[in-house]
Amino acid sequence: MHYSTYSLLHRHSPLQRLASAVVTTALTASALMIPAAAQSTYVIHDRDEVIVHTTFTRDPDEVLQEAGVTLGRSDVYTAAQGADGLDLTVLRRQTVHLVADGQVRTLATYGEPVSQVLDAVGVTLDTDDKISVPLDTPTETDMTIVVTRVETKTLTYEEAVPAGEQVFHNNVLQPGQETVLEEGSDGMQTVTANVTYENGVEVSRTVTDTNVTTEAKDRIVIRGAESAAMPTDAEGNAIVTAGGEVLEYERVINGKATAYNCPGYVGHTASGTVAEVGKVAVDPSVIPLGSKLYIVSQDGQYVYGYCIAEDTGGLIKGNKVDLYFSTWDECIQFGYRPVTIYVVEE
Repeated sequence: MHYSTYSLLHRHSPLQRLASAVVTTALTASALMIPAAAQSTYVIHDRDEVIVHTTFTRDPDEVLQEAGVTLGRSDVYTAAQGADGLDLTVLRRQTVHLVADGQVRTLATYGEPVSQVLDAVGVTLDTDDKISVPLDTPTETDMTIVVTRVETKTLTYEEAVPAGEQVFHNNVLQPGQETVLEEGSDGMQTVTANVTYENGVEVSRTVTDTNVTTEAKDRIVIRGAESAAMPTDAEGNAIVTAGGEVLEYERVINGKATAYNCPGYVGHTASGTVAEVGKVAVDPSVIPLGSKLYIVSQDGQYVYGYCIAEDTGGLIKGNKVDLYFSTWDECIQFGYRPVTIYVVEE
């Protein structure tokens, strides 16, 4: 036989109905004594802003929404237990530019240190490499990180030693007129240097050693002046010339000088060079051909100056020299007079 719930309830005795009512009342009272869910405090860090939010929800997404914090499509957050509650840290997506090894890369970061960014893309720094910002610097939007590769090499190479120039004044050439007695020539040396490169481009070079293999020879120029002072003695075997140069000499000869010229044609010396002012004839047994000389008249009227022994003559014997002048009239005017001959180099 089947009975409905309603029928069964109504067939209970009055005692049974009372007991049922007591049980129902007890259950209701028990339900009313269950405590409500506790609130939680969240500390939200969003860039430089700190938000303290208290809520019943346990879902961090809902917590952020309640606190009015909106996340961008690529933004993320982290959660950790803090001193005052659960800390939520919002990490905003940043765009950072990395310039390294010939490439410019645009990277997404979330404020992590620069060192982590380099590790993430496999960029390592050698001892001498440079970086534009410290490795522990937190990344920021539009930050540019520049890595400069630094390398130092020790090189050994040949290098020219440029020839210098010496200018000697005389009062034989016209003022401002000049003649090149010797063109000079560059020398050579072996150089050892530490060369530093940044991104493959040389930025510094420190020479640590040089070894001259071929000496440079100066270019020798004689130049006319209105008047040329007689040389003065300097310390040791040296004189100070009319132009202020200190000229060392090997020996001094007290001699006689005549003058010569090649009127109407271009003469050549015994050495095969063109005869011109600064070329003198000598007795090779006294002054070897090719010797460098400095000659002045002992009466102080003529500073023939720096010259080269490149010619000879049948009448040029002993301590006698023959000086080339530009014109025959100058030769006549000079005549024959005592001179002091400083032998600079034989």
